[in-house]
Amino acid sequence: MNSISKFVSSSLVFLCFTIAQQNALNEGTLPNYNFSEEHSRTITLPKQLNEISGLAITGDNRLFAHNDEIGTVYEVDIKTGKILYQFYLGKKKLKKDFEGIAAVNDSLFLVTSSGVLYKFNYPDDERNVEYIKVKTFLSAKFNVEGLCYDKATNSLLLACKDYAGKNLTEYKAIYAFDLSTYILNEEPRFLINLDSLKNKFNINNFSPTGIEVHPNSANIYILSSHEKMIVELSSDGELLNAVKLKSKNHRQPEGIAFLSDLSLLISDEGKEGKAKVTFITLNSNRH
Repeated sequence: MNSISKFVSSSLVFLCFTIAQQNALNEGTLPNYNFSEEHSRTITLPKQLNEISGLAITGDNRLFAHNDEIGTVYEVDIKTGKILYQFYLGKKKLKKDFEGIAAVNDSLFLVTSSGVLYKFNYPDDERNVEYIKVKTFLSAKFNVEGLCYDKATNSLLLACKDYAGKNLTEYKAIYAFDLSTYILNEEPRFLINLDSLKNKFNINNFSPTGIEVHPNSANIYILSSHEKMIVELSSDGELLNAVKLKSKNHRQPEGIAFLSDLSLLISDEGKEGKAKVTFITLNSNRH
């Protein structure tokens, strides 16, 4: 085989490999998770977290959570569910409708249902931490329920449970808060078409309650509570996958996060029982 033939042959192999990789990425990562009960584990949370809302994992695999009524943040032992540490925003405990938490480098963010962001650093020994408050153009009408950090765009993603914006009644919206400018972009970063969800996955009541970026694929995972499920979008907003969660295992799913080993975490409010976090693992040999 001459040098030109070798070059063409190797180029074709590389092209085929690249296409195969791209096709794998386009299929998403959600099908790689095993949602069967025997392949998941749960930790029960103490009563302080009975109304748990959001989850956040730091770069060193620490788990933080919060309730949805008071600005108290808890560090939780990922093995036992016990509270390792707790602290409060401000000198007095803030009473707001907090709905999501995100870890960004050395800082944490909380968001309220009306789209107000609170930034603060991890405390050392202090129980009351100072914070920066940032208002956005969102309001309670949007009902923000999910918050996460998107490293690729250096932004926070805010998932709206109800109103998506003017003339967007057929969609659910995800807005992006630019961490370079501290401005919320006026146009939604993602729009999820409700008809597409119904036609493709037989989903009729999609109501986002949590959002997280997959560490490997950078795809967007959106948790829903009314009709219990997870929806996966590509980083370009393409609707890739959806999986419905069993009600007996998830009374009221509110928060979602990933560990460094790619385990998927889902938090559920206690409602009539105790709140919990479920750890869902990958199928064997899947990444």
